[in-house]
Amino acid sequence: MNERNPAGRADLHNHTTASDGLLTSAQLVDFAAQKGLKAVAITDHDTTDGIEEGQEAGYTFHITVVPGIELNTQMDRKEIHILGYFIDRTSPVLQHWLTEMKEDRKIRARKMVDRLTSLYGFHITYEDVLRQAGKGGLGRPHIGRALMEKGIVRDVSEAFKKYLGTDCPAYVDRTPLSPAEGIAMIEKAGGVPVLAHPGLLPDQGLLEPLCKMGIKGIEVYHSKHTQEDSLRYSRFAQVHGLLITGGSDCHGELHNGIPTVGDVTVDTGVVEALKSLSAIGHHDINDMNKQIDKYS
Repeated sequence: MNERNPAGRADLHNHTTASDGLLTSAQLVDFAAQKGLKAVAITDHDTTDGIEEGQEAGYTFHITVVPGIELNTQMDRKEIHILGYFIDRTSPVLQHWLTEMKEDRKIRARKMVDRLTSLYGFHITYEDVLRQAGKGGLGRPHIGRALMEKGIVRDVSEAFKKYLGTDCPAYVDRTPLSPAEGIAMIEKAGGVPVLAHPGLLPDQGLLEPLCKMGIKGIEVYHSKHTQEDSLRYSRFAQVHGLLITGGSDCHGELHNGIPTVGDVTVDTGVVEALKSLSAIGHHDINDMNKQIDKYS
């Protein structure tokens, strides 16, 4: 379920300039169509601002655009990302929280810039970070890109490792949202909550508690998962009755001149399963997985 350009495939994890991606929603959808995908999800961090443009592009390029989101949640200061699929982006509950989070991100980014200047003497300003973000919601990757622009780090990965990671002195906690709260918010917005990239969890012991909190699926296939990871999480999903999903987690970086959207895919049957769970909410996930596996 990890082929590059087959027919009937979907990439269910992508970011745009609405959050920390480098491609607009229309550009992302265009590339997805060029790669032969039948469906692509827009799952920006803590914002739905890229969905409308993406869906309009979907009509143009004849590709299904799944409305999604990736909520950054925390439990005991451990970061856990929850994907939400087929959300109602106009949900008052969701939009109220997202508006608060947008303001919190601004305050947090300013504090982290202040720490970088006071602790390390870096010549970086809040305005530098705003320029990197454009109209998108502020996040640590934008601070990392500002550090790159100044020649302080070689790439965003180095920025996180040295300065912006959870255990680094310049790190500032976000307003906490627990996984249970994130799952509930997605469901209130009519969506389907799925655990993102479990291989990146700081503690694998979190998997069982997250199941009990109500996740409906798990991102088995991901760009940073090994084949062994995917096999392990596929078995976990089957044992716990979770829908199996996957995606590239594309942020728009170019490899050989093209972005990674479509590099990790699942069968479009997963899209239909997610849509059914969102609309009806009582299908048997194990039966869905069996149907999807027939065509994978």
